[in-house]
Amino acid sequence: MKRLCMAMVLLLLLSACGGREETVEGNLILTNYSSESISHITVVCGEETLSSEAAISDTQLCSFTLPEEENLVYTVSFQTEDGETVSESFADILGEGTAVRLRADQEYGSWRLVYDGTP
Repeated sequence: MKRLCMAMVLLLLLSACGGREETVEGNLILTNYSSESISHITVVCGEETLSSEAAISDTQLCSFTLPEEENLVYTVSFQTEDGETVSESFADILGEGTAVRLRADQEYGSWRLVYDGTP
């Protein structure tokens, strides 16, 4: 009986490992790879402005839905814990089922906002 209980506990522990799937909605995904948080994330695309005031850090992400079109030009900005605003403009082709992944992180003490090549 004791072995059966141990087996059941082990099975429950193993089934919980990696079971959390984070659902991402949107075709623009920004991941913060820094331990310092960023907030007030804004995407300006034409006359439309999308924003989130939530703070993200340590590989947390934020996603937005941009229009599906060719030669889409948009600007992404965020605010650091120190009050610095980081901003970068991008141009992409967003078709059906296409997503753009961006990364925010620090390199040598400076924030950067670039395409995310991390799988």
